[in-house]
Amino acid sequence: MRIKKVKTSSLVIGLIIGFVFSIFIGITGISRGLGSIYPNLNLIAKPLVCPNQEMTYAQNISEIGSDTYWSATWFCGETEIENVFLYAGSIYGLVLFLGLLVITYAYWYSSIGPAKNDGLHLW
Repeated sequence: MRIKKVKTSSLVIGLIIGFVFSIFIGITGISRGLGSIYPNLNLIAKPLVCPNQEMTYAQNISEIGSDTYWSATWFCGETEIENVFLYAGSIYGLVLFLGLLVITYAYWYSSIGPAKNDGLHLW
C-alpha cells in the first residue's frame, strides 16, 4: 500500500485559514462580544492604545422588550477611542490561534492521530 502524505500547500492553507478564523473570533466574539458584557477583558489593549494615560470605559446596557444589549465606550484620558476592540481582539485571536496549534499538535501525535497511523485518516 502506498503511503499518502499531506501536501505542504494544504498545511499552509490550513494554517492561514486557522489564523484568519482566530483573529476574526478574537475581535468579534471575544473583544466585541464578551468585551461588551465584561469590559475589563479589553484592558489588555491599554499598553498599545493608551500607553501614557489612564484607560477607562463607560458601559451602556439597554433593555428593549425582553432583549438586553451591551456596549462599551472607551476613553484614553478625556479622549474617546474606538480601536480598542481591534487591538484587544487581535491579542485574543493570537492566543486562540496558539491554543488551536497546541491542540492540533497534541492530536496529530496522539495514538489516534495521523502521525501514528497511515497518514491521512484524521479521525
